[in-house]
Parts: sequence; structure tokens; C-alpha cells
Amino acid sequence: MKAKPGEEEGKNWLLIKKRDNASISESGAEPVETMTRSVSSGRTMQEIASGTEIEPVNIDPASLPGAHEADQPEFIDLNLATLVSKPPEGDNWVHEIKYDGYRILCRLSGGRARLFSRNGKEWTDRFSEVAGAAAGIAVESAFLDGEVAFVDQHGRTDFQALQNILQGAKKAGRLVYFVFDIPFCAGCDLTQTPLIKRKELLKKLLSFKSSTDQSVVLYADHIPGQGEEVFRNACRLGLEGIVSKRARRSKSWLKVKCSMRQEFVIGGFTEHGGSRTGFGALLLGYFDKQGKLVYAGKVGTGFNDQTLGTLAQRLKKMETGKPGFSNPPTGFDAKGVHWIKPELVAEVEFSAWTDEGILRHPSFKGLREDKDPTDVVLENSMPDFLSPELSPLPSSHLSPRHPGDLQSGASVLNPEFSPVNVALSNPDRVFYPEIGVTKSALAEYYTEIAGWIMPHLARRPLTLVRCPEGWDKECFFQKHLAEAASKVLRSIPIMEKDELHYYSVTDNIDGVIDLVQIGALEIHIWGSREDNLEQPDMVIFDLDPAPEVEWAGMIEAARTMRGRLLELGLESFVKTTGGKGLHIVAPLTPKADWETVKAFSKAVAQSLVRESPREYIATMSKEKRRGKIFIDYLRNGRGATSIAPYSTRSRQGAPISTPVKWDELSPGLKPDSYNLQNIRRRLSHLKEDPWAGYFSVRQEITEEMKKKVGI
Repeated sequence: MKAKPGEEEGKNWLLIKKRDNASISESGAEPVETMTRSVSSGRTMQEIASGTEIEPVNIDPASLPGAHEADQPEFIDLNLATLVSKPPEGDNWVHEIKYDGYRILCRLSGGRARLFSRNGKEWTDRFSEVAGAAAGIAVESAFLDGEVAFVDQHGRTDFQALQNILQGAKKAGRLVYFVFDIPFCAGCDLTQTPLIKRKELLKKLLSFKSSTDQSVVLYADHIPGQGEEVFRNACRLGLEGIVSKRARRSKSWLKVKCSMRQEFVIGGFTEHGGSRTGFGALLLGYFDKQGKLVYAGKVGTGFNDQTLGTLAQRLKKMETGKPGFSNPPTGFDAKGVHWIKPELVAEVEFSAWTDEGILRHPSFKGLREDKDPTDVVLENSMPDFLSPELSPLPSSHLSPRHPGDLQSGASVLNPEFSPVNVALSNPDRVFYPEIGVTKSALAEYYTEIAGWIMPHLARRPLTLVRCPEGWDKECFFQKHLAEAASKVLRSIPIMEKDELHYYSVTDNIDGVIDLVQIGALEIHIWGSREDNLEQPDMVIFDLDPAPEVEWAGMIEAARTMRGRLLELGLESFVKTTGGKGLHIVAPLTPKADWETVKAFSKAVAQSLVRESPREYIATMSKEKRRGKIFIDYLRNGRGATSIAPYSTRSRQGAPISTPVKWDELSPGLKPDSYNLQNIRRRLSHLKEDPWAGYFSVRQEITEEMKKKVGI
């Protein structure tokens, strides 16, 4: 730099900035191409030259309900939607289009816009056009939540085209940032503000933008109510699906997809053949509850030449000598496979799952560089019996296959089931005073028998009998839990009589201990799991005796029911209830709906009543039940529950509902024979699981069975 005449003081200086890794953006664009707006006014050079002003917007976020002043954070965690099979109904829900793009959080501050992916990676350079347009929004500070998508000539979003655009391809259409939420605005945290109020503010804010930005940053509108109709029309128009949100203050976001589609981790690729270049197919998988990568099949369609070329280069750099899958393909299926480090995530559309857990008709939609591979778990429904966490535990851990591992006072657990996140308050509170069982003692019991109870509880909606002060004090039945009532229990939405309610679900023993913390002395389960909520995976018969019925009559009734089910082709298992009766349970492959299973169970019960009307009854009338056994089939209705195996009961002596072998039914066994004082001894002396084979039985209610019972 040469100084002006008369200003020289010493030497003149020449500063040269060489190119380095930071001299250009990730996208390859120069800073003058991406940072095109004034920091002070937010205007472009053209707008400054023409005298165009960004019209100020009169907003007052501090006046909104639930708003409170706060410093603007660097990043805000995003609400993620839960996949459900159908949209919720009711006017307290609003429905939005599910855009086929990248979820992007936009941080506005001081006239500058920064873009972040859902996992916090900065993507400002990738979508510089969007960042430039968003910077023109007239607000001092804000966070915008939305989706960046590529909109084609027909007005539909196209994720594959978006991928190609990021790789430099040219295609007819445009990038659009669809903004659907504003969790922070002008120094106010709005996360506790009702969604509908936030959207009103957002719509007003986005209506005051530079006219040149109207086609880049758009307000994502919604439709109140009419969930089924909105979803049906979205699918008819070829959209990915819809997202449903509560209009009031809530983090409950649900998504319904028009087709089966989710992310998978890429674990390998095959050689290309014929005229094709790059590679043949990608090997896909997902992480299970134990953190193991489970193989889910190959995808060989959905690629264009550009994707084949660029992706092949990346894959070759990631090759490794051994598979990352816990169950890699073998034999012919493994021929020509190159294993890679499981670091890339692909979005794949498919038609169904096979019974072996392999994708049917998969099609590649694009890479998901906004998602961490370790976050990729099974999302779409598949048969429950394929879920690893429902199978018996490994031999190195306590499980029904290795009952002898349980010794008095021992706690040999699968890490998946070990309690690590729950602290008990008032651990010395007495729940069963007659035997001195405290809250901590009950928690210890469930911890020790986690391997026995969790396969029966996992992913089932739960209802509870709570006795916060002990079984002999006030108790109450609790069906629904409030949203976010627990840090370790999950809350899942279930529609009941046109209203959405939330049920608790637990994936590990932490959830059970949390139930103990709130005084739950009985845990009751649905007859289906959340992945197949409308298809029961069991049919259950509750044999409930009148007071006059002797135990020998109950044994005979149980054996008669077992015989009837065997005649129909169904294997069954028996357990004590911890109360007065017995439960006969036949596991099912989840295919038939609730109505079918209930009608079948009713017909089976009535067939026994017709044959032995003096011994059995299938109606709830107490007047007619004298001296008879009530065959309760009503537990097979949607929303009905039964006591979970190995759950305690809220009765004197802490009895436990206990699975037994059929040959254990004898005069010496009673419905309340097992309790907290002797259950450990029983389990430690067993040589095999009393319900051995329960989770491997493959049976369903057939048309022939229904004909045999008259339906």
C-alpha cells in the first residue's frame, strides 16, 4: 500500500492474500457472490442503487402468550415428527405439506442469515441463494424453521433433483425455503407460544420482504382439521405426505407418508455390469437397539449417470476389508460386494418388507448428508417378530433362555435393559406393608428380572394401576399419561373415538423403574405393539372363576381351552394372574385386525359355553355367573389390556402374574402362588423358560379357523 504524498512514515507495505482452504466457500462461490447484502440495511447493491427500501414490519412477539425475553442462542433443537399410520382428526390439529427436501434452521442476526441442518451443521454456503434472500427479512433477530426443497415445473418438490443441483447440475425449476415455524423472534423465546400464534407472526413477518425474494423464502401455510381429506389429496397430487401439528402449545408433530420411505445406512456396494458405470447396487441397513447394523437389502434403481459417477468415487475411498453389518449377506448374495465404512445415509422408497426383513422394490432417492448414520433406526412398520429387541437376550445376559443366571440378589443384565437414568424419590416408602416391600425393593426386583419382563413390555402401549402410598391406600387406574411426563418413557399418540390420547411406551428397564417411581403397582399391556398398532400379536382368554368354583375346575377349564385352540391349530401358553384366575395366551403373527381377533375369541368362548353351559359363561352378568367360570374374551378389543407377565399386583402379599408350563398346572399351584418373596427363587431354579418358543411361534387366524367356530 503506497501512502499519499506527505503521509509517508517509514516503509510502504504491500499485503497479498494468497488462496488457502478458507479463501472460497464450500460451494466454490466467491464471497462477493454469496454475501450480497448490506450488513446494516439488508439490501442488495441493486436495491441500494435504485433506492429500494425494505419495508419495516410492525411486530410485537413479546405480547404473544408464552413468550419470554431471552438471548438468541447459536442453535435451537428442532421438533422432529413421529411417524404414524393415519392423520389425527379434530380442529385442534393443523396439517401441512411434507416437503421433499432438507430441514433447515435459519438464524437471522444483524442483517445476516446462517443456515443449519437438522443436526447442527452449517449449510449457508450450500444454499447461498436462500441465505441471501432470508437476510432481507426485516427483523433484528430470529430463528426460522423450514425445509429447503427443489420445486419442479409442475410445482412438486423433488429430492433427487435437489441432490443434483447441489452437485452442480442444471434443471428447470427453483430452490425454495418453505418456512413453517418461528421459535425465536426479536429477543423473545417463542417455544412455549401456541403454534398457531407463532405462525400468525411468521406469516406477517414474511409478508414484508424485498420483492425480489418472494419466490425464494415462502410461508408454509396449513389447513386446520380435515386430516384424512388433506392426506388423501396430498397423495393424489403425488406429494410425499403431510405433517400434523397441534394448534396449541405442544411439541407433538406427527407425519403420515403416502409411501413407505426412510433413511438407511450404506454398508457396501456391488460391481457394475453391462453398460452401467460406477457401481451396481448399494447394500443398506439400520441400527438396532443394541447399536448393531442390521442388513436390510440392496437398492439398484433410482440413480442417474451423474449420481453413479460421483457416488462411486466416494464409495471407493471408504472401502474396508470387513462388513459392518451384524448379519451380512453370504454366498451368492455376497458375490462381488465391496464393504465400506457405514458413514453415508441414503433415503430410499420401497413397497414393503419381506418376512425375512428385506426391502421390496427399493428405489434410491438421494443421500441424506444432514443425518448422522448412528441415528438411522427402523422407522417403517415391519413384522414384530423380526425386531431384535423382542427376541430372547444373548446367552451372556439374563434371559428366558438362561434362567439359571438369576441368583438371589444377582443383577446380570443386558446393557439395553440396565437402569441408568432414573433416581427414586422417597425410596423407603412402603408399598406392601405386610411384607415390608419398599419402592426401592420393587425397583430392585424389576432390575433383576429385566430380561424376563422386557420382551413382553417393549413397544406396547401401557396402562397402570397406581398406588402412590401403597396397595392398601388409595389406588387408581391410569390409562393416559400427559405428554413429556417422563424423561425415559416415550409417549405415543393413539386415536380413540375421534380424539388423540397419549400412551406410555418403554423400550428399556429405565421406563419400568420410572413407573415404580410414580407408584405403579400393576403394569397392563395392549395386545399389539406400536409398529403394528391395529394388528394384535396375541389372543388372550381370561378365566375368571366365581367364588364357588374350586381350583380343580379352573385347571380343567384351562386344559379345555388349550385343547380347543389346538383343534383350531393354535398353540397357547398359560400364566397365573396374581389375582383369582388364569390367562391363556396364543401368540399371533400381527395380520388380523382388532375386530377380527375379538370376533374370533368371542366365538371360541361361546363354543365352550354351548358345550358346557353349567361350567362356563361368556357374558359379564354377575347374576348368571354363580358357580361358573367367566371366559373373558373382551380383553381382545382395541384399547383393552391385560396384566403383563411378571408384573406385580396391587394386592396383599405382592403377588405376581407368572408364566408357567402347562404341566405345572396342579392342585398345588394357585393364581397367587408367586410373589415378590419367592419369584427370584423360582426363576433361579428353572432349567428352561416356561414359555419357551413363545416369540418364535408363527401362527395366524385363518379362514378355516373362523369357519370352524361359526364366523
